[in-house]
Amino acid sequence: MSLKAMVFIDGAWLYRSRSSIFAKLGEEHGCEIDYAKLPRVFCEDVANFLDEDVGLVRTNYFGTIPSVRSSFSSSKQRSFYDFLEKSCGYEMEIHEVDVSGNEGRDESWVKVALASSLMFNSAMPGAFDVAILIGDDTDYAPALRRARMFGRRIQLVTAHAAGGVQPATGTSLIWKSHVSDFPPLYIDDHAEEVRLVRENIMRTCKQCGREEETTWAGPEFFCSECRSKRTIRVS
Repeated sequence: MSLKAMVFIDGAWLYRSRSSIFAKLGEEHGCEIDYAKLPRVFCEDVANFLDEDVGLVRTNYFGTIPSVRSSFSSSKQRSFYDFLEKSCGYEMEIHEVDVSGNEGRDESWVKVALASSLMFNSAMPGAFDVAILIGDDTDYAPALRRARMFGRRIQLVTAHAAGGVQPATGTSLIWKSHVSDFPPLYIDDHAEEVRLVRENIMRTCKQCGREEETTWAGPEFFCSECRSKRTIRVS
């Protein structure tokens, strides 16, 4: 019987860490991540390390979205979260945060939600064998240690700092004791694997029914003509 892996993604950390992927690829203006492939890449790494079959049972994504912000439209962010859920099969935990005058609250909520989910699932018999944490923050150390007390094994996924060096002491979980069971993985070491390569496909417009060639693989597609008629109103 294969081992069960559950992935926990700190969305705020992943967003910040994209720069390490861009740097590894030499992409000055950035590139896109293949979010459907991302959790499977690290499951395969764990399987290769253990020389055992490892099956992905769930990918949990934790993020926030502004509920109040002057002259800000969250429609693009909501579409992205919808894409992760419907097209990539992620379990989403998204919290609306009033960011006006509350810098840092959004990331604090992500940490609390992820740690709570990790503890809940660790206490559920048979839920998973290996937790893969994509998010390097020392605040997770207590939850990781307690998950290991439940008999769960932990795989950390971090990112190299500028210049390809390891994260500084005191800023990364890799320097904490009793928080993981495997050597850390670095997301930028897998830059080529997690880079999204788009292919042209024919899609039917949700609004007018016309077919058009596109690279967009999201759940809803609108042709170029219909998109030009759509306007985003910002209140």
